[in-house]
Formats: sequence, structure tokens, C-alpha cells
Amino acid sequence: MNFVLRLYLTIRKPRNFLKLVCVFIGSSLFLHFTRGYDPDWGGTNLVFSIEATVASAVMLMVQEESSQMIEKMLEKIISLEEAVLAFEERILKVLTDKERS
Repeated sequence: MNFVLRLYLTIRKPRNFLKLVCVFIGSSLFLHFTRGYDPDWGGTNLVFSIEATVASAVMLMVQEESSQMIEKMLEKIISLEEAVLAFEERILKVLTDKERS
């Protein structure tokens, strides 16, 4: 599944996707007017509807994975900050003990 997702995201990059859509629309128009392909444009509409549905599902999945990754990073940052704070408190304690003696 990961390979399919990476392949789809590669195809879905704006430049690649725009090229693919232009080729699809150009070939659809050519076949429509020369061969009578898809006379009511139902097939073309169906292809774009399916792609939009797949794109929204993939984008939601990527967004969810990104939010989980950000949440893990924030947890790590918080634990790191707590460790730095504890270290600074130990240093402060050592310095204050040294001043008292």
C-alpha cells in the first residue's frame, strides 16, 4: 500500500498532474470530436469525480499522518525542555550551595 501511495503522490504533484490532466482532456476532446467517444461526457466526468474522491481520501490520510508526526515531535520537545529545566535547576542549586559555603 505504501508503494501505491508514493506512486499516487508522485503523479499528484502539481506539475505532473497538470500534464496528465492536459493529456487526458486533449485526448478526450480529440476522440470526442473525431470518433464520437463519450458523447455526453459522462465517462470524462466519472474519471474526474473518481480522481477527486481518491485525492481527498489520500490528502486526509497524509494530513492525519502529519499531525501524528507533529504530535510526537511536540512530545519530544516537551520532554527535552523538561530535561533542560531540571539540569538548569541542578546547576542553580550547586551554585547557590557554593555561594553559601
